[in-house]
Amino acid sequence: MVWSAVLLAMVVSQTVICSLIAVATIIDQDYQGPEQELGSSYTGPALAFSVIITVAVLLWVMNSALNQRRHQLALMVLQGALPWQLLAWNLLIVMGLCILSIAATCLLLPVITPLIFAMVTNPLDLHLTYAGSHLFNSLGKGLAFSAAPIFISTLLTIRSLSKIRPMEALRQSQNPPKRIGVFRFLLGIVCLIGAGCMLLIPAFALATNPPASQMSSNAAADRMTVFLAFVMGGMFLQIFSLAAFAPYFLPGFTAIWTRIVALPSRTWRLAGQQAVGSIQRQGAAIIPMTAGLSLLMTVGGGLSTMITTMQVALPPTPDSTVPATADMFASLLALTGPPLIIAITGAIAGTLITSKGRGLDLALTYVSGAGIGQLRVLGALDGIITMITSTLFSLVITLLCTSSLTFMLSRFMGKSQMSVQWGAWIVVVLIASLLGAAATGIQALTTRFENSVSVISHAIGE
Repeated sequence: MVWSAVLLAMVVSQTVICSLIAVATIIDQDYQGPEQELGSSYTGPALAFSVIITVAVLLWVMNSALNQRRHQLALMVLQGALPWQLLAWNLLIVMGLCILSIAATCLLLPVITPLIFAMVTNPLDLHLTYAGSHLFNSLGKGLAFSAAPIFISTLLTIRSLSKIRPMEALRQSQNPPKRIGVFRFLLGIVCLIGAGCMLLIPAFALATNPPASQMSSNAAADRMTVFLAFVMGGMFLQIFSLAAFAPYFLPGFTAIWTRIVALPSRTWRLAGQQAVGSIQRQGAAIIPMTAGLSLLMTVGGGLSTMITTMQVALPPTPDSTVPATADMFASLLALTGPPLIIAITGAIAGTLITSKGRGLDLALTYVSGAGIGQLRVLGALDGIITMITSTLFSLVITLLCTSSLTFMLSRFMGKSQMSVQWGAWIVVVLIASLLGAAATGIQALTTRFENSVSVISHAIGE
């Protein structure tokens, strides 16, 4: 199940990235207008977002997959395996997965690329014809973008696992340690400082030189697009920082909001306690989902704030270009679909990776005296808590980014108006909760609790 989840994430990320590169080539070949490299300019934002999301998702999924195999790795060390043998064995597995993912990508590319092509060209009214003659020319770049983080994550994770004592690894077989290494800590600090710089410095360095009053509408729109690029960079750095400090952030954050939402139910309290205890494992689903939702809602909130600010600061005139600018931003928002697909797939892969640990939690609760009906409710609540935690993290990141953009615009335009899409957030929470409840509830529904003792015995190696 663990390696199947990794393979799923690899196949989807490779297919989406290869499709975007192929779409750019197809648009450039078919478009006969005056603009050069039109395909690259239109698919560039989606491709950049997809690559960054792919790196985050695959690094985290691979790290979670190897951490879930601590039990097996510890047994191999007890049997005399050396660090280089652990590394070689897992690299062979990863190479096999890469070969399988390449084969699957080749099969899926002719099916997925027309869908990505329609997703990109329909909002732009280009009226281009899809042609897949150079479809497989994109395979090299797409595979490089997805294979590199997998191998890097394997090297880093196996290197850290090979240094721990075997008995310690056996005790940590179900939950990773709640401490992080020096390199990861420093990386998280650097990402956090970088996020602060990306969100604050442009407001002082770019927003007042020159002011919007001395620029044309098109030049002002270009400057605002630069602001959005800085905000997106800050958003991604916040996500990488969150991933680095996940052992510290996830348990405390989950404990706080589950205690604030104190439902009068013993099952809810038990679900909250179990979630806090196992939330480190749930990070395999939380981090990818947070990345996808933050991307979607930050772009949506940022574009809405920019359009609202332009309408407030630059009242419409007969020669105004605000509607055209709004169309441009709307088309950019439509291009967040491909990276969102990768992020959702990463969350699904994380849910599959953590299914074994979730089954052990249910088995332990069953032998403690819980009823089968209560266990099935606990299983559904586990997915709901995981998805709501991810959504709340996304909300915090989005509000920070949108506030930063509003501050930049107020310095640049003289006035600004922040736009928060609360209705969209309510829909996101509901959909995410339903998906989470379905994902973990199905596992609880299909679990045979009569075998709980054997599940626990297998987990402890007996």
